[in-house]
Amino acid sequence: MTAAIIGYWDGITGSDETDRLSEHGGNIKRLAERLGIDGGELVDFSSNINPYGPPENVMAAVRRAVESISEYPEQQAESFVAAAADALRVDPENIVASNGSIELIYIIPRAWDARRTLLLVPSFTEYEIALKKIALKKTGAEIAYEKALDAATALERLEEASRETDMAIIGNPNNPCGYAIGRGDLLDLIDERPGCLWVIDEAFIDFVEAPERATLANDAIARENVVVLRSLTKMYGIAGLRLGYMIGSTALARKVRAEKHPWSVNNIALEAGIAALGAGDFAESSAASLAAEARRLSLEISGVAGLRVYEPSTNYILVEIEDGERSMTSAKLQVEMLRRGIAIRDCGSYTGLDERYFRVAVKRPRDNDRLLAALRVCLP
Repeated sequence: MTAAIIGYWDGITGSDETDRLSEHGGNIKRLAERLGIDGGELVDFSSNINPYGPPENVMAAVRRAVESISEYPEQQAESFVAAAADALRVDPENIVASNGSIELIYIIPRAWDARRTLLLVPSFTEYEIALKKIALKKTGAEIAYEKALDAATALERLEEASRETDMAIIGNPNNPCGYAIGRGDLLDLIDERPGCLWVIDEAFIDFVEAPERATLANDAIARENVVVLRSLTKMYGIAGLRLGYMIGSTALARKVRAEKHPWSVNNIALEAGIAALGAGDFAESSAASLAAEARRLSLEISGVAGLRVYEPSTNYILVEIEDGERSMTSAKLQVEMLRRGIAIRDCGSYTGLDERYFRVAVKRPRDNDRLLAALRVCLP
């Protein structure tokens, strides 16, 4: 239960540790080059992007926006901010647009002088990288790590470890584990710890059941100790455009906006984002299809000898290799799967996980069947 505190980092940029953490899913070209495989032949299960995106109205907006590339974009993506505010029914002053939510993950630790930051691990590795590059260059700054692979454990760890914490960065749903902490439970904790800034990353919230009841977006504007990060990358399939935003109180949004560079959202991303927010039932229908496939895929993977599945609430699944007799590791399995045209995410680089864990995205049924067939060959 005790937090494992690691602190006092200096000059870590370019270190082996940062290089390890910087490994991400979705780098299909690099994966293919390792084995001399044509990347176009791979089905990429390492990237958690909606396989049904982008929607056609977004693609149409992108094609139109190309005509504006000779023009400067809006300094703070005001048109997109207005569209997001309208979708959430909040004031535009409560929203900050960004070059993907990753931009905010680097800005927020710079804007707050946190002495002790709490991270649940495993989690999105950029939280840790950002803190080490920015916050932990300050004398005496610390990161407290708490391990949790499910929502109940995560909540228990947060309740105990957040008592002496200045900032907590929480992925909800968690990446790579796929669990989501209930809105009510999180709000109770946030209100019990008014001295802690809670950064809630909801990059995958659109994939959970009834996201409008799970999100803290509207709760954040009435509190001075919580901000919510959102991403359009995952649900709308626009990873190459980079677009995200933050929701928070007027004061917190102003503080983040003051740290942000102008023109960080380009014209194409801005127009794609506005179109995405107006894409009708695209998100709802995609989430329903992927949820059904996630249930099927989880059940089928559980039936493969030596594999344990962590129940997902979103569009990816964390899997543990439990059968040690075959000496199979996630890195070895990744190579074997690549040879069969399937890219999976080796999770050995995540703090809190090891060589027994890998993650797979949920794809279209036909692709999911290919994944299952390859797993059964590699793990007979």
